[in-house]
Amino acid sequence: MKCLRLAGLVCAGVIAAGSLSSTAFAAPAEMLEPESGADETVATAAAAESWHEISKQTFWLLDALERGQGVTTDGSAWIFNSNLGLLRTELDGKTVKARNAVAIPPEISAQGGDHIGDISYNNGIIYAPIEDGKNYQHPYIALFDANTLKYTGTSYALPLELHPGGVPWVAVDAARGQVYTAQWSNAPVLNVFSLDDMHLIKTVPLTQSIDRIQGAEMYNGYLYASTDNKTQTVYRIDPDTGSVSTAFDRNLPKGTEAQGIAVLPTANGAVLHILDVDPNRISQNFRHYGL
Repeated sequence: MKCLRLAGLVCAGVIAAGSLSSTAFAAPAEMLEPESGADETVATAAAAESWHEISKQTFWLLDALERGQGVTTDGSAWIFNSNLGLLRTELDGKTVKARNAVAIPPEISAQGGDHIGDISYNNGIIYAPIEDGKNYQHPYIALFDANTLKYTGTSYALPLELHPGGVPWVAVDAARGQVYTAQWSNAPVLNVFSLDDMHLIKTVPLTQSIDRIQGAEMYNGYLYASTDNKTQTVYRIDPDTGSVSTAFDRNLPKGTEAQGIAVLPTANGAVLHILDVDPNRISQNFRHYGL
């Protein structure tokens, strides 16, 4: 998420000029519609942490860049993001339903905002973390309509002292009425904000610091965080106590860059869906994991 800024800028310019087709090119995958009993799946999933890869999609070139940073879902579509833009697709990951190629609001862009981190969804709204270049002086959360991908006009400046390396991800916890962020490098605490108005509620010390968090999302009451460490570890975090445990190591090929994460139980057994950039830097994988 921290390594593809220039590529994202180039991609956004090309997309805005209309050079991308309305559908992405992807390798076949076994992604299916959400299970009719998705809620039951979430409630009964074992905490054995025996996650394994079920299927994978691969996107190339500009289609990869357009999906190159983060992902979330409203249950009926995927919403991906690049450095600068947002993309809504069918659950096949290919068929484009909406696009906002240059989504960063002008008032944030004027302060240097040039990078959208891993996004999150709640109640028809996309929560997008936005950071500014190499200075990381203006971290924001901006809200977008999940269907049209248009900016709602609402954004929140985040406490700079809690985001010294920018704001690479955000996660909404609707059940607790909370929103989470953490610093990217060796995060010692979980930042907890109110879902109502994004005021800071508290910080929760973590039982171990977590380095290079690229995205996080709620599943079964816990926060699952995708990291870009040497083994691409996915951590499970208790938002109440700060307890950290290893959910699983993805152990991707050397040179792979882990990215954002989404949660959606699907009929093929997948629940966690995680992006990663191939070492070749021109293709992007969307891997689907189940228990």
